[in-house]
Amino acid sequence: MEKLTIRDIANMAHVSTATVSNYLNGNYDRMSLTTRRRLAEIISNTNYHPNSIARNLAKNENKTIGVSIADITNPFTSQVLSGIYEQCDNYNYRVLFTNANNSEQKEMENITRLQTEGVAGIIVDPVNPDSPIYQSLSNDNTVMVDRQSTQLIIDTVATDNVNSVQKLINQMQAKDYNNIYFVTWPFQNISTRNQRYQGFIKATKYSTLNHLVTVPHHGKSVEYQQFKQNLATIMTQKGDDKIGFFCMNARVFLRLVQAMQQLHFSYPQDYGVATYEEFDWMKVMTPPISCIRQDSFSIGTIAMDILQQKISKKNLTQPQLKLIPTQQILRQSF
Repeated sequence: MEKLTIRDIANMAHVSTATVSNYLNGNYDRMSLTTRRRLAEIISNTNYHPNSIARNLAKNENKTIGVSIADITNPFTSQVLSGIYEQCDNYNYRVLFTNANNSEQKEMENITRLQTEGVAGIIVDPVNPDSPIYQSLSNDNTVMVDRQSTQLIIDTVATDNVNSVQKLINQMQAKDYNNIYFVTWPFQNISTRNQRYQGFIKATKYSTLNHLVTVPHHGKSVEYQQFKQNLATIMTQKGDDKIGFFCMNARVFLRLVQAMQQLHFSYPQDYGVATYEEFDWMKVMTPPISCIRQDSFSIGTIAMDILQQKISKKNLTQPQLKLIPTQQILRQSF
């Protein structure tokens, strides 16, 4: 059976759709008791549930936002979502959530669907922040998180990637690590990876790509074997150098440590290591891992704060970049 509409209920009760809308919103001033009872009976018998989005639009009070996430499997994402949901509860907003699964095409479809749903605003954790789809969105009701577009056209909440990495590499240098490598997924023009590498270069002053180690996304590929071979070469040719590795995120860190174990090298005896992102399991590794702690939860809450101000017409300004500070967590991994 097709979902009933407010017009269907009006036809059954022989009243106007405005009368049904008034009944659903508790506006009984000009409604007879007979009409109220008839509508109550019809709605009960048909198990009719009004579309809350449509009702809010009718009242000029849309209380639903859309969220488009690049990759729900990314541990960073779950913390950002927690922040968004907490603020949505505080502001009494519902959330329509979509996951692009790292597909730019899927992301475009998701955003288009959210627009079709008539949400009051959208928060996007983008696959590709330079996708043409963002040219169709208004900064008046959109906020971007994490990855940044080449040209800022939408308010964006992100981590201070460059300065935080530079500071942690300086800490490694202070411990006499004189040969440090940056370990990363393929750059693919993704701002977080590029910015963290910029911080690395600012600290090390390296002028070539000789200290860049790329990790493939798949662990049993030919590229992964090449990755292991690169590490083996670095370790066997290090001489008297004190070798350090900085990983651009926690999943890259796990790939590095796994490969090093397979090559029979251990930190901090054979090499020092640190990573961007902190998770609880890093504290129980032996020894615990030095890292950059980013406040992912606050990224979500602040993004929703900004969006709520936009929806309330309190913050209609030129696009701005909001950088969230990080913390240096120094342990015994280097």
